[in-house]
Amino acid sequence: MAEHEYEAKFLAIDVSALRDQLRHAGAERVFDRTLFTRLIFENDAVQGEQWLRLRDEGGRTTLTLKQVSDASHIGGTTEIEIEVNDLAKTAELLKATGLRQVRYQQNYREEWRLDGITYDLDTWPGLDTFLEIEGPSEDAVRKATADLGLDYAEARFGSIDLIYKSELGRDILAEPTLLFG
Repeated sequence: MAEHEYEAKFLAIDVSALRDQLRHAGAERVFDRTLFTRLIFENDAVQGEQWLRLRDEGGRTTLTLKQVSDASHIGGTTEIEIEVNDLAKTAELLKATGLRQVRYQQNYREEWRLDGITYDLDTWPGLDTFLEIEGPSEDAVRKATADLGLDYAEARFGSIDLIYKSELGRDILAEPTLLFG
């Protein structure tokens, strides 16, 4: 069953100050800066605002059906996610069912957790590191935002392609690869 994803991104952050705030608040660093790779698959049934993401999270591999219905609102994204044990074989299986791999992307992620909230420091090629706060509800994300002294009005929602479009004028959906140099 698809679940709503409650996450908000904050672009203009001071990374080291944020780490200090999280540490001081008692957050646990779940993992250090780790390279994630993701393969994006589509077909005629899965396209546009819906896609399959196969992601290597540095030791854990997930397959996720993501759907964005409203990128202007925190509750506008749903996902169905499972853990798989072999990225290459899962990619082979998806291709054998007629799905096309349309993108290969990399990013770095450092993850912190506190009181049921996940704080991800994400770095993507060509973008400054930003913060993504994810929680069980909009209220929980709003509270976590306020606790860090961030302005919820500055929050961004939806997928990474919207940030590339607004910040760099780049359409990464038209780019088959998005990699670090």
